[in-house]
Amino acid sequence: MKPTQRQVFLFIHFLFLSGTFAFSADISSNSTGGGLWSDPMTWHGKVVPTSGDDVIIQKNDIVAFDRNDAGKVSCRKLHIDPKGIFTFKTGGGTQICSIAEPIENFGIIRIDGTKSSSDFLELRMIGETPEKRGIKLKKGANLLLYGKPDLPDGKRNIALSSLNGAQQPDELINLIEAEGAVSIDIQWAALKNIRFIVSKIDNTGATPNEKINFIENRFSGLSSLSILYCDTPVLSKNTFEHLGPKLIEEPAIHVAYSPLSEIKGNHIRGGYITGISAGFQSDTTLSGNLIENCTNGIIIGGGAVAVPNSMIKKCVLRNCTNGIKILSGTGVLEDIIIEKSTQAFNANTSNLQLTNFQVTNLAPKGIAIALHTGSLTLLNCDIIPAQITLGPQPATAKVDSITALQYAVIACKGAPADSFIEVRTIVPALPADSADPNVRNSPAPLVNGLTPLANTLNPLIIKAWSIDVGGKLQAAPQYQVKLLGVALKEGEAKPVLKSINFKPIENAFRRESDESTVTLEVPLK
Repeated sequence: MKPTQRQVFLFIHFLFLSGTFAFSADISSNSTGGGLWSDPMTWHGKVVPTSGDDVIIQKNDIVAFDRNDAGKVSCRKLHIDPKGIFTFKTGGGTQICSIAEPIENFGIIRIDGTKSSSDFLELRMIGETPEKRGIKLKKGANLLLYGKPDLPDGKRNIALSSLNGAQQPDELINLIEAEGAVSIDIQWAALKNIRFIVSKIDNTGATPNEKINFIENRFSGLSSLSILYCDTPVLSKNTFEHLGPKLIEEPAIHVAYSPLSEIKGNHIRGGYITGISAGFQSDTTLSGNLIENCTNGIIIGGGAVAVPNSMIKKCVLRNCTNGIKILSGTGVLEDIIIEKSTQAFNANTSNLQLTNFQVTNLAPKGIAIALHTGSLTLLNCDIIPAQITLGPQPATAKVDSITALQYAVIACKGAPADSFIEVRTIVPALPADSADPNVRNSPAPLVNGLTPLANTLNPLIIKAWSIDVGGKLQAAPQYQVKLLGVALKEGEAKPVLKSINFKPIENAFRRESDESTVTLEVPLK
């Protein structure tokens, strides 16, 4: 039996009165400049948006949020037209805007906490599913978040978050997507459960309304940052901390196809499978980063595609199972410390120089260096041959797989003024008058009885040992060290005042660049 029209009407009327049936409306800003969110005059129809409404901020309107909607919904959806601005009131204390479904931004989202340290301004996504917690930055959009710097105890007074409501689990993230012709500048902000996927943004200043900077932010929960096809992105002094039991599969920082990336001074701590990854790009700079308790500390490379001119400097990796992996590339790693790892450094199809590279507290049976194919030059590295494994090298390989170099500081007390120290290989013998491939910066001047230290422009550098392409350890060369005086006449050879033979030890690592520990002393008598 079909219900009558009156029965259907009464049923709908009952649902409406009982609160189980809700209607949504589009609420638009006033087109006359906007105003405060809670002011009816800000809106067409003079009706302040409620939890079921879709809000539209129209062109040339500035709407400033001015309430604390923690624990309730400010509106269902938020749409910002081109040249429309959504911001927060300054000087209003704690203000939290809670959005139930995605934000679509063609205009500007600006949260500015720089004017008042007593403000706390938060844009909060509280949708029931990850799909309802997204923010899409469309062509011409801006996402500008500026917290007040240097607040006590590392506090942040602005936030962008994806927080659980009464029935939502903590695992839900807010996905922020941006592609091309977009400006993202986020500084001194708290970002919780936020996953950024940003692509095709030029940060060189050559393209109007394009910017990508993440500086001094605190990422927590399930947050991560993925930068793709961007030119010169700046990711500086951010912290990433994940303390939950579940490992996060996305790297804390992932950068790909983004030349001249600057990834500096970031601190990553917690359950990320990978701290920082970068691939398919050139001229990547990683400097001053601290990575702790990740499965992989740093991964550089794109498989068969080489990553040229990588520079990794002054990074510390602590309690990471695998410290640094270079899958395919060239470049320099300098002033690196890897503590408590199982495999500190892994390289494949790469030609690299490691300078001042320390591996400490290596796990029992751990590996300091695993080289699959390619070649490494180790300059002043705290690594011995027994800590290295070498994979099969191609038949075309001609140079040694591993070459270890050391700084040499040679002393001669009481040496005449303007005298020099000359170091030359004698075993294996070299052809007369040929350049010495095992020694750099010889002869070296004596200053206060010492040759130049490692922190100078011209320190003595000598080859200590090598591992050939077949994996065989080649012992250190034997050198002849000569003290050279001042030539009596112009054009004459410098007289040899003293000569002594010398063979380097296996590990002569210098922890500090200005360390004056003497490698060899040449007595005058």
